[in-house]
Amino acid sequence: MEYTQEIDRIYEIQLDPSELNGDLNLKPQSYQILYCKIAEMHLKSYNLGTDETMKYGVAWVLISLTIEIKTPIKGMCTLYAKTWKSGLQGPYFRRDFVFEDEFGKIYFQGTSFSVLLNMETRKVCRDKKLPFFSLGVSGLNTTEGFPTWKHAYSKELDQSDIKMEICAKRKVENSFIDMLGHVNNIRYSEFVYDAMDETQIKALDKLSRLEIYFQSELRLGDTFTVSKSQIDGKLCFRGQNLNTKDTSFYTVMIF
Repeated sequence: MEYTQEIDRIYEIQLDPSELNGDLNLKPQSYQILYCKIAEMHLKSYNLGTDETMKYGVAWVLISLTIEIKTPIKGMCTLYAKTWKSGLQGPYFRRDFVFEDEFGKIYFQGTSFSVLLNMETRKVCRDKKLPFFSLGVSGLNTTEGFPTWKHAYSKELDQSDIKMEICAKRKVENSFIDMLGHVNNIRYSEFVYDAMDETQIKALDKLSRLEIYFQSELRLGDTFTVSKSQIDGKLCFRGQNLNTKDTSFYTVMIF
C-alpha cells in the first residue's frame, strides 16, 4: 500500500451547531471531535478501523493530541481535512492532520499519538506480529508533538511541584462510558471546558495551541477532580482520579 497516497485523500466535513459555543467559537472538545471523525473515516477506508482491530482483540486508544490553530473558526462552515500516518516509535503510532477551507487556507493542524490497547489485559499491545505495526509511514509532520505529558514537559515542569486549584469534583456517569468500557476521550475535553471561567471562554477565538495528554483510564463510578493553573504563561488543567490517586489527564492551552 502506498502511504504517500494517504495525504491525497480529502474529507469534507460540515460543522455541527453543537460544536460551536454562544460566541460562535469552536469549543475545545470540538477540535478533538473533528479529528476523531476524520481519523476513523480514514482508517476505515484502509480497513484499519476499530471494527477491524477488534478482530485481533485490540483497539485504538488516543493518548495525546496536539493542535495548532492557524485561522480561528467563527460560525458554521465546511471543512476539508486530510490525515496520514507520520511515525511509529515503539508502541506509539503518530498521525498528523490538517483542516482547511475550500481554498487551502489552514484552520488548524496537528499531530496525535495512539496505541493499541489489549482489550483483555487493558495493557498497551506491543505485539509486532500484528499487521498494524508493519504499515507504511509518511515522514511529514505538521507540528511538534509528544506522546505523553512527561515527554513534553519533564524538562520544563516537575509534576510534583505543580500547584493547581480544584475547580470541580465529579463522578463518572453512565453516559461517559464508551464501547471500550472507560470514559470516552472526548469527555475529558468537555470536563476542561466546564472548568473554564467566562473570561477564558471569551478568549477561545485567540487560542493558538491545544495539547491533551491522556494518562490513565476513568471507569464507571470513579470520582475525580478537575484543577487548573497558569504555569509559565500556559493555562493548564489536570484531572485526578480520587479512587486510584492517579492523574487521569492533562490539558494545556496557549492563547
